[in-house]
Amino acid sequence: MNLLSYREIQGLMASKEEVRVLFRECALAILNTGNEIDDVNQILEDFADFQIEVVAESRGPRIAVKNAPAGAFVDGKMIKGVQDHLFSVLRDIVYVNHILSRSGLYELETSEGITEAVFNILRNANIIQPNLQPDLVVCWGGHSIDRVEYEYTKEVGYQLGLRSLNIATGCGPGAMKGPMKGAAIGHSKQQAEKRRYIGITEPGIIAAESPNPIVNELVILPDIEKRLEAFVRLAHSIVVFPGGVGTAEEILYLLSVLMHEDNSGLPFTLILTAPESKRLYFDTLDQFLRATLGDEVKDFYRVIIGDADKVAKTVSAGVEEV
Repeated sequence: MNLLSYREIQGLMASKEEVRVLFRECALAILNTGNEIDDVNQILEDFADFQIEVVAESRGPRIAVKNAPAGAFVDGKMIKGVQDHLFSVLRDIVYVNHILSRSGLYELETSEGITEAVFNILRNANIIQPNLQPDLVVCWGGHSIDRVEYEYTKEVGYQLGLRSLNIATGCGPGAMKGPMKGAAIGHSKQQAEKRRYIGITEPGIIAAESPNPIVNELVILPDIEKRLEAFVRLAHSIVVFPGGVGTAEEILYLLSVLMHEDNSGLPFTLILTAPESKRLYFDTLDQFLRATLGDEVKDFYRVIIGDADKVAKTVSAGVEEV
């Protein structure tokens, strides 16, 4: 990895204690990917002797780990995907700490300054790539779902993958993993060349929602608000499955953007979807949205229940309009 200069590496190792602690905890979460435990305190207790060090070399930094979770290795060698994510943690923690600590670089108390910071973080992580056909579908939903819900998210992802659409989620389990897993099969059937399974996270939740094994591009935003803006800025369409309070917050945030007068007429497809057995979730949410935001809110989303093919066709048409 040659994205960090010698000075940046030394800056990381000499940085504030909280930055080094943040790097260690995020790295441990990455190395714990695939394990059943998602309790951050339990992970830190189980691996209290875990050590990680960044070593500067002429060809770029080398990461040395000691007493790491065994699941990150096969026959004594670190799994390539885990290794890539580990360097993503280094990249984002170093870069974010570097740019946000520079006085006067960003006006983070303003909307414009926050947006500029989010853009630069995503660009530095190579998540924003020029000259690509718009094809990124963001999927939101709960991390703790039943088997019926999970199979439905996979079917939606599969139908999206058959249409060569790429997926971004919060990178964890449940409704964040299912669409990626389904899309991977769809992409394989279509022999798609560009297969993107983007995980967007932040330090406060990465231990509880470690990247699922399908994520092949990972970016860590500094906090939950910037993570939420990153989702909306990247998406060419958004599909939402049932979830908890966080999912409801995401929907309300997106609707506040879409309903703003400055965005009047902009094409954007928002689909709320669930298996037939979970119809009540979005029926209730639909009633709540209309009661609180007015009947005009229904013009900004569609509710599709139990029809993955229809979801994918609607999303595909919407992305084409974008």
